Amino acid sequence: MRPSEHGPGHHRTWRHLRRDQRRVLLTGALVLGLVAVAGTFGTDPVGAQAASTGSVSAFGSAAPYGSPTGVSLHSPVSGIAPAADGRGYWLLGADGGVFSYGSARFFGAAAGTGVLTPFVGIATPDGRGYWIAGNFGNVYPFGDAPDEGPGGVLPVAPVVGIVATPSADGYWLVAADGGVFSFGDARFSGSTGGLPLNAPVVGMAATPDGRGYWLVGADGGVFSFGDARFFGSTGGLPLNAPVVGMAATPDGRGYWLVAADGGVFAFGDARFFGSLGSEPPDRGTPVVAVAAAPDGRGYWLTTTDKALPPPSAVPSVLSQCNVPAAGPSVEPAGIVLACGDGNASLTHLTWSSWTPTTAAATGDYVHNLCLPDCADGSYATVPASIRLGYPVETSAGREFAMISYTDANPGGTASTVSTVVATSPG
Repeated sequence: MRPSEHGPGHHRTWRHLRRDQRRVLLTGALVLGLVAVAGTFGTDPVGAQAASTGSVSAFGSAAPYGSPTGVSLHSPVSGIAPAADGRGYWLLGADGGVFSYGSARFFGAAAGTGVLTPFVGIATPDGRGYWIAGNFGNVYPFGDAPDEGPGGVLPVAPVVGIVATPSADGYWLVAADGGVFSFGDARFSGSTGGLPLNAPVVGMAATPDGRGYWLVGADGGVFSFGDARFFGSTGGLPLNAPVVGMAATPDGRGYWLVAADGGVFAFGDARFFGSLGSEPPDRGTPVVAVAAAPDGRGYWLTTTDKALPPPSAVPSVLSQCNVPAAGPSVEPAGIVLACGDGNASLTHLTWSSWTPTTAAATGDYVHNLCLPDCADGSYATVPASIRLGYPVETSAGREFAMISYTDANPGGTASTVSTVVATSPG
């Protein structure tokens, strides 16, 4: 069984996330797809030329309405959402900025709020508002998008996307480990959280009735849950660039996958209308998202527009998130866990490894017991082992976005906590 293309998952709610870190509940259906089925590959069809406006390229019935090209962006573009009538779209900046074009109206943004995390996705419930999501799982509603309340507990891996329900009364968040989180009337149908994956999950799409969804990995492996049918994937096939997102057809009988070089792969009844494969974007401004035209006869691709930092040999980590002027570092002596008040930290760190994908150390976990209250509480110190993972691209370069630490409690017991660690803005 290929872990990149099967469908068992477990239900992880925000309320019970810590308990769920210790035991994995598997639910959902098993969907196998060892080879691509009913997929469209190859060169662009004759006459299928991209209509481009800066960072946005349109294919089929999708038309370009504008982009922030020529504007001095603070952060790269990270997402796109179409207007309900298909005559416009919103672009999301990794700093929380929102750009509206065509019939898409501007309802607000989170740029300038000082949130130290990249914003990774934008979703609209009905075209009269939108949600934007950060990789902490922090979601901000604008316009008529309902506020579903705070999550309360962080996911164990960075959130990579947000998808609205068809009713406009809820949404799903998906994390890089395939964990799925349901809010409002969004139904949980399964996930890959806790399962070994060949590649991290990078995107999600929902069926028209909201009773199922697909997840896609960076290798193009597709996971089907609920009433979502499996139509094929690129899992196991050599790709020129990693897959970065997916979009479903309006009837739910097909989907498109898009790669960082602008390559498009169509499955099921999804038609191929063209790609950037023959003229890929610069490596510094890769394609990051795809959105389907509401009529299913076209799609938009967007690049980052603003160039990403040059790749570094190893990622860094934002170790002093409670000090605004402090930047990320490599192999720091300590990492602040509680950014707001500094009441929890990892100290006296000795690093045994620091690689492009993970880092490991030993040290101490120091936290305020808050007895009788946090202002007058005493601090406890216990030995701990630490691991960093899930590098993401930020304005400061590549940074680790996930941290796990295991502390040895008095009495010989031990507990492990995995959570998203603060990162610089996008």
